[in-house]
Amino acid sequence: MSNERSIRVAIIEDESVLRKGLAKRITADPRFVCTDVFGSAEALLAADFLDKIDVFLIDIGLPGISGITLIERLRSLGVPGQMLMLTNFDDDANVRSAIMAGARGYLLKTTPPARLLDALEEIYVGGAPMNGSVARIIMNYLSDLPKPSALAILTDRERDVLAQLAERKQYKEIADELFMSIDTVRTHVRNIYSKLNVHRRSEAEVIFRGG
Repeated sequence: MSNERSIRVAIIEDESVLRKGLAKRITADPRFVCTDVFGSAEALLAADFLDKIDVFLIDIGLPGISGITLIERLRSLGVPGQMLMLTNFDDDANVRSAIMAGARGYLLKTTPPARLLDALEEIYVGGAPMNGSVARIIMNYLSDLPKPSALAILTDRERDVLAQLAERKQYKEIADELFMSIDTVRTHVRNIYSKLNVHRRSEAEVIFRGG
């Protein structure tokens, strides 16, 4: 990768020794150029070249504005760069908060240097680098989210018709109840069966009762 196309990285880390070490490693890799280093979120936000940074390498435990709040600020400003967390924290609360704020990667400071450098390139091209423990937290969180109802794909009118079907009413009764023609009822029923991938009233009723 030529210098003109190097990935531009900014480091936001309050520990000076780590900050300098990261900058040295990143600069030594021809894939990257370390545009600047910052000891706080406030220092970064005062910079006038935020839209020129490709990847922000951010610590959570910053003095003043936290790394998570920094991500929220950058996103609210419309900054296009990717946010990669590099932190000591791998607890559920911090991982979830960082991802929800807009981080697209989350690594621990124990990550081997070679893996960290690869992660900078990975996130730049659209990946989401994470340590195994962090990935498990995210997967557990996603699995705990409420599942959408199968009925959500139906229109309001189709749900009205399905509710009548579940009451075992005939098409004529449904038409009278919902003030529509029998042909319109039949059309809604066909659409309901197609969307729910069923072929009989009883199958649609099961989904309605459980949905």
